[in-house]
Amino acid sequence: MTRRNDRWIIPLLLAITAISVCVAVWALFFREPAAPDFPDYPPQQLEDNAVPIPDDGQDELEAPEGGGAVGLVYSNQVSVDLQGEQASLLFANPGKSTQDMMLQILVQDTVIASSGRLVPGKQIQRLPLLSGVSSQLSPGSYEGTFVVSYLNQDTGEKAILTTEIPVTITTG
Repeated sequence: MTRRNDRWIIPLLLAITAISVCVAVWALFFREPAAPDFPDYPPQQLEDNAVPIPDDGQDELEAPEGGGAVGLVYSNQVSVDLQGEQASLLFANPGKSTQDMMLQILVQDTVIASSGRLVPGKQIQRLPLLSGVSSQLSPGSYEGTFVVSYLNQDTGEKAILTTEIPVTITTG
């Protein structure tokens, strides 16, 4: 009686093994790679589209030894011109911040635009789209994300902390 009930165990184990091998092959060879992250020491290139923040005479924030403090000014609305391949936005690093910043705009975990270093007292109102992005997007509205990375002003080292801000991205 025990032998008859054990006949299904071997086919079941073979099926589980086959499924495991298929998942492993998919994970290694066919899965899309994750979006690239900012390097620990990004290039020192300042953002070309950065302009001074008008009337930004704020005193620098106090920061603990070896740490930093930042302020953020942004709009949660981004407009993307697909033909002009440009994003219109408001993102500012107020003069009171003690860190430089870099900004990425993501749609569905895909980076569509990325800034250079944004020093305190500067803001950006437009960023060019990354190459090929305009052909991947359709006119409409998307839920997106600002990913803000912080950089030490003296060494350029990327801070451990990043900030993710939900934004609405309208394309046309």
